[in-house]
Parts: sequence; structure tokens; C-alpha cells
Amino acid sequence: MLFFLQSLVNGFLIGGIYAACSAGFSLAFGVMGVVNLSHGDFVMLGAFGTYWLFVLTGLDPFLTLPFIMVALFCFGFILQRLAINRLVGAPPIMSYLLTFGLHLVLSNLALRLWTADFRALKTSYSGFTFSFLGLVLPFSRVVTFALAMVLFLGLYFLLYRTETGRAIRATSQDREMARLMGVKILRVYALTFALATGITGMAGSLIANTFIIHPQMGLPFTVTAFCVVVLGGMGYVPGTLWGGILLGVIESLTMTYLTAGLSLVITFLLLLVMLILRPRGIIGKGMIE
Repeated sequence: MLFFLQSLVNGFLIGGIYAACSAGFSLAFGVMGVVNLSHGDFVMLGAFGTYWLFVLTGLDPFLTLPFIMVALFCFGFILQRLAINRLVGAPPIMSYLLTFGLHLVLSNLALRLWTADFRALKTSYSGFTFSFLGLVLPFSRVVTFALAMVLFLGLYFLLYRTETGRAIRATSQDREMARLMGVKILRVYALTFALATGITGMAGSLIANTFIIHPQMGLPFTVTAFCVVVLGGMGYVPGTLWGGILLGVIESLTMTYLTAGLSLVITFLLLLVMLILRPRGIIGKGMIE
């Protein structure tokens, strides 16, 4: 029983990180209808940003979060104005082509700048663990999970408790009506994509504390984000939390009781079943509401 609970807790911890990593993907799709195939590369940039800040300045990885957020927010805002804005209202294939091209540019640029070496953050508390009711909890993962939840709750508060959030949700639900009510649509799009990029960069910063960092890590996280968003409901940000935790628990139980190689197979089987039986996700909501 304790073995099962340990696996379950491990799944919850990694699932919270998956949810934070996927929230930006869901937000961009829900508001702009853009499937961002370069999403994982923003995770990679956030992870490398934290790594280099730690190596070059000695700044604690958890304290790099606001710097990464600001840097990726500005990057996303510029990127949206220059390229992503052209995808609004265009056929879906255009967003696939442009964002996949962006993925190739970012991943290969990172490969050129930082080589293909695998890197890991080693802090004074990297190997520290503590016990709770017989369960072994890695300190870094617990703090990472807690900060991921704070990030997720902050995004929820922004969307559902502020004027900016109401403008974002109105644009998602009915773009033309929002325009008639005085919402500046292009400004909302720019802010939404910048926000999605910023929180994804912060998630990458958190991921750097528990995952190996390398230039090609982006694509697997794009696939993970897509699976989480489908499980939670495409474009429905709160559902991302449940999708991330469900995926994390399934992966953890699979690796514990079967083999690690089967976790991806079972993930895609679950994705297929969800698309057939509940295409709007676990909660049954397919867009930001």
C-alpha cells in the first residue's frame, strides 16, 4: 500500500509541473485558435535561462522565476506582433507550418549556442529529501510543485477576477461581439500570447530543477502539453490542472508497475480514448469560459 501511495504522490508532483507547463498552450489555443508547435521550445528557453543565471551569477534557481517571466513575456509579445498575429483567422495548417518552423529555428539556434550537451542544476538542496507518513518527498520537487500551483492559481485569478481576464475570455467566446463592446482585439491577442509565453518560460524554469536540460527537450514537452490540454479540454485553462495531474499519475503508475517504455504508449492510448469518448476533455468544456 505504501509503495502505491509513493507512486501516486510522485505522479501528483510531476503532474502539477505538467499542468503549469501546459497552461500557456491551452491559453493561446483558447483565445487565438493557434496550435503552437514551438510551445516546448519556450519551456527549453526558460530552463536554459535559469541554468545560465545560476551558473553565471549564482542566483538560486527558484529566484530566477520573475526574470524568466519578464524575458519570455517580452519575447512572446514581439513574436506575436511580428509573426503569430498573421495566423489569426488563417487556416489551421498555417499555424502548424509557422510554429513548427519556429520550433526548428529555436531548437537549432539553441543547439548552435549551447551544444548538445546534457546539463543539470546542482544546488545545495538537490539531493535533499524528507519523510512524511512514511513517504519520501524530494525537496526540489515539492517546492517546484508548490510554485507551479501558485503560478497556475495566479493565471486563474488573472482570467477570472480581473478586467484584463474578462477581456481575454470575451475575445475567446465571441471575437466580433468583444470588438463591438470596445475590446481592442489585437492588443488582447498580443497580451495573451505574451502571457502564454511568459508562464511557459516560468514553467521551464521550474522544470530545470527536476529535469535534464538540453536543446532538443522542447518537442517532447510540446507533445506532453498537447496531451494534457486534450485531457483537460482544449482551450479550457482550469481543466489543464486535472489533465496534468491525471497524466502524471498514469505515467508514475505505469513506470512503477509496468515499464518506463510503456508510459508513452499508454498516454497516447488514453489520448485516443478521450478524443473518441470525451473530445471536450474530462470536465466537458472545450474553450475558455
